[in-house]
Amino acid sequence: MKSSTRSGFPRRVCALVVFSCALVFTVGAAQAAATTRAVAWPACGVACSVPSDLSGVTAVAAGSDFSLALRDDGTVAAWGCGFNHGECTVPAGLSGVTAVAAGHFHSLALKGDGTVAAWGCGGGFDYGECTVPGGLSGVTAVSAAVSDSLALKSDGTVVAWGCAGIQDHGQCNVPAGLTGVTAIAAGSAHSLALKTDGAVVAWGCAPGFDYGQCSVPSGLSGVSAIAAGHTQSLALKSDGTVVAWGCGDFDYGQCAVPAGLSGVTAIAAGYGHSLALKSDGTVVGWGCADGFSFGQCTAPSSLARVRAISAGDFDSLAVAEWIDQTISFDPLADRSWGDLQFLVSATASSGLPVAFSAGGNCFIANGALVRFTTAGTCTVTASQPGGLNYNAAPAVSRTFTITKVQQSIIFGPLADETYGDPDFTVTASESLTFPVQFAASGSCTVNGTTVHLTGAGSCTITASGEGNVDYDAPPDVSRTFAIAKAGQSISFGPVANTTYGAPDFDVSASASSGQPVSFAGRGNCTVSAASVHISGAGSCEVTASQRGDANHAAAANVSRSFTIGQASQTIAFGPLANKPYGDPDFAVAATASSGLAVSFAAGGNCTVSGAIVHLSGAGSCTITASQTGNANYKAALEVSRVFAIAPAPCTVPNVVGKRVASAKTTIAKRHCRAGKVGHAYSRKHKEGLVISQSRRPGRVLSAGSKIDLVVSRGPRR
Repeated sequence: MKSSTRSGFPRRVCALVVFSCALVFTVGAAQAAATTRAVAWPACGVACSVPSDLSGVTAVAAGSDFSLALRDDGTVAAWGCGFNHGECTVPAGLSGVTAVAAGHFHSLALKGDGTVAAWGCGGGFDYGECTVPGGLSGVTAVSAAVSDSLALKSDGTVVAWGCAGIQDHGQCNVPAGLTGVTAIAAGSAHSLALKTDGAVVAWGCAPGFDYGQCSVPSGLSGVSAIAAGHTQSLALKSDGTVVAWGCGDFDYGQCAVPAGLSGVTAIAAGYGHSLALKSDGTVVGWGCADGFSFGQCTAPSSLARVRAISAGDFDSLAVAEWIDQTISFDPLADRSWGDLQFLVSATASSGLPVAFSAGGNCFIANGALVRFTTAGTCTVTASQPGGLNYNAAPAVSRTFTITKVQQSIIFGPLADETYGDPDFTVTASESLTFPVQFAASGSCTVNGTTVHLTGAGSCTITASGEGNVDYDAPPDVSRTFAIAKAGQSISFGPVANTTYGAPDFDVSASASSGQPVSFAGRGNCTVSAASVHISGAGSCEVTASQRGDANHAAAANVSRSFTIGQASQTIAFGPLANKPYGDPDFAVAATASSGLAVSFAAGGNCTVSGAIVHLSGAGSCTITASQTGNANYKAALEVSRVFAIAPAPCTVPNVVGKRVASAKTTIAKRHCRAGKVGHAYSRKHKEGLVISQSRRPGRVLSAGSKIDLVVSRGPRR
């Protein structure tokens, strides 16, 4: 076993995990209220005896043989102090406290105004640790150790005091220029500071007191919290893992972080042990080896919902939520007096043991054995008085009847039936010789033992019997069976094919149940009631359905499909009058009996555009009217109309003065022909011009009549 002191070095736990707002991982006052309490382990005497009336705890600090608790009203409670150096004597009127720290011989309190109060240091153990520097203000965190005190200021600097005489191991010598600090921790012979960049700075560890606790591991970064113990240093990383170093000649395993430890939210370092608070509210401890195990490494198995932790020399502290617990105690079935006794069991949600008590015609023997004294009633009460951070559970009572010996009726299950099935009989027997009577409820009646079904649904047949002075009447036995709806079918004959345009017609079908049948149409038809209307050529499916009633299931639908043929159509196109060639374009008209548009085509000496006919020459013209039909109508038979185109008459033009070629063109345009062309001398007309014509201009002659011309040779020379 390693010595608890070395070179006059007092045995002492040191500082706890520190955040910028408090010494330990604390609970916000708004969260704590009266819902939290301090829990200590093991049973180590006065230091572990948390006052029973202490509640609303937001933070705790464990010292050498005493403990501190910060209440949510800003006051401080202290207990322990078996050696009493004044560290449990909280200054009168101290209030507005936001954090506490416990050293070996002294206590610290950080107030909301940023000032620090200190007390203790009596009995010859004043090393200056209670002498707060004058004018110290703007403090955001404090930490206490054996002979020194630390304060973190809002500007990120650190102030230390104490360390007088033989207790100066350099732990009060804050490194020059140290700034950007977010957390501090005081150990027995060293101090730690956590910087904003996640790096850790250590100082102290004078010769003879260097156990490696000042040798911060190379590359350590991403640290979110620190803790300093007697010979160890702890760092909580932002990934929820813990790093430990130091322990030197005082190695109780407190530096051996359990493999796989993760999900840690707070840490604490004691004399020979270390603690970690996990995100699930449980506490893990390690160390406590070589005869330094007092149970401080083993948190109570039922401890849950822990919010903060602290580690002392011989004990561990936690701030935990008050947890309500309940008892699971199933109802107790009625018993017969002939049963005499039986065991009961119940469990508490806390896992703590449950006790039983009894009242009435019974008593408890051997802890959980219920014994009967006579027939009547018995009440068994399960209770759990609470413990650790569990409130007492509400007691749960279960009352049951201790009955006389009873008879029973043997009445087997009844098979399901279908509405319309014939009547049937039921049978049952009693354990004695009394007759059994039957009663019915639901969709049935019973006469004696004969059951009659009155409808679909369910039927309950209840068998009952009689008792006598020695036996209770047997409990009624009811058997319920289902009465299924009766099936039904639809009779629906085929529907004949029809043609689009046919008049509406009725369909008919019948259901075997006699219930009315309804119809629905799909496709090129509609159905109203039983009348079918054809809406187009194609096909139609008429479906007959009967959805059933209270006693009949819906019938299977029956569908009948039929074809709807296209309707025929004709074209009305009257004869066309003959035309002379040269008449203006004219319109033709025709109609289809379907009302669809008629189109036209032309053949012969004509063309047609839409319904406009143009004569292109004498002869004949054939105009054909057609209608190609659509989805509902077949194509109509084409109708052609032929008319004659007479030649146009010759209207004699005046071509005198024109050249021969131009004159011939003009004559042709007037449906005439150029005849003989003669020549004569003319003084009046130039050579090559027509000087006379054989037909008088303006005369109307038969088509193709000849017009002779005389062309000028010019004047005679």
